[in-house]
Parts: sequence; C-alpha cells; structure tokens
Amino acid sequence: MSLLFVNAAFREGSRTKTIAEAYLKKGNKNYKTVDLGNVDVRALNEETLKTYNQSVAEHDFMDKMFDYAKEFRDAEEIVIAAPFWNYSIPAVLHAYLELVCSQGVTFDMAADGTYYSLCKAKKLTYITTAGGYIPAEDHAFGYIKALADVFWQIPEVNYYKAEGLDIVGNDIEKIIAEVIGSMI
Repeated sequence: MSLLFVNAAFREGSRTKTIAEAYLKKGNKNYKTVDLGNVDVRALNEETLKTYNQSVAEHDFMDKMFDYAKEFRDAEEIVIAAPFWNYSIPAVLHAYLELVCSQGVTFDMAADGTYYSLCKAKKLTYITTAGGYIPAEDHAFGYIKALADVFWQIPEVNYYKAEGLDIVGNDIEKIIAEVIGSMI
C-alpha cells in the first residue's frame, strides 16, 4: 500500500508533526513525504492559471504543476498534518491543495455535472493541533472533508486534533498522549 504524508507542520518542535509521526509509526507504514516547508508551492496566478486551464482543456498534464496531483491521485492512503492557523489551514497547504484539485487528474466531471474521483485513496487522515480550542464550525477540517467527499470521494476520513495546548494549566503531554492513544 502506498501512503502519502503531506506535512504542513514544519515548525521546529511541531506538536502536530509529533502526533502525525506517532500515527505513521503506529501502523509501521512506509510512506512518501511531501514536506511543504521545503518545497516551492505557490497558489495559481494569472500566468499559471492560463497554463492550468489550457492543460485541463487539452487533457495534457505534463506540466510540473500537476506532479503533486498525480502523486496524490496514486496514493492509496493520505495523511495530512497541519496546525490550526487563523481558523483554517496554513496558506502553503491551501496552495498545495489548489494544485492537487486538478480536474482530469484527481477528479473529473460527468456530462450531467456530477463529480467523480480519479483517486485511489480509500483513507485520508487529517491531524491538527491548536493552542486554543477549535470552534464547532471548524473551517480547517470542514474544507479537507469537503474536498475528500466531493472531489476525491475518499470513503474513510479520520480527524485527530489536540487542542488547548497553549492554555496555562493544561497538561500538554497528557492531551497529546490521549490523541495518540485514540488513533486507529
């Protein structure tokens, strides 16, 4: 089984990455890492959008901008680790997902306008941490879950979060250990 680990938790000492590594180790999984802290991922701009649109129209995905989408499409399991930033996901993860959501590579559209997946993944796991508490209207996981459901149609989506980690008096190690202990 091929597993893709998308690491948007690249701050030194990242608690999110610590939990993600425990998850990966727990299953003795071999995986490939996309370390978003060490790659040049950028959101589409006027010039790259022209290339993107032309490639989709011609169904020609040879441009390197589609490499992340192809890698994502071919993974059988995906793990995404990202801290909860500004009530959402880090900008670099959003830019990466913009490239991953490539029509004709990771999903396509039927004649009736419905989407269908081109991804192999049967499982996606999203791992996050927050210094405070994540609100019930969780824009970060909500976004990831919507992409997994609508475009990639991944049947199993798991969510692990450790929150309240910067609140004075909270036992950070205990919170992290509880999250790690709850992992499948």
